[in-house]
Amino acid sequence: MKRIYLDYAATTPVAPEVMTAMLPYFHDNPGNPSAIYAEGQTARRSVESARASVAGLLNARPDEVLFSQRRHRSR
Repeated sequence: MKRIYLDYAATTPVAPEVMTAMLPYFHDNPGNPSAIYAEGQTARRSVESARASVAGLLNARPDEVLFSQRRHRSR
């Protein structure tokens, strides 16, 4: 029987294209986009480029695109 994963609230599989695009940031170029150091500013430019790309796909302005992450609360 083929298993089907339904717990997307815990974690969500990513498309291969997303994994390929993100690998440099996971491995070679980590940086906090809120930081003022060089690696952080490189990350910031990458986030803003992604925001502009998503906005273009949605026919929206970049300032209308918000990225967020769900934070898990410990019980």
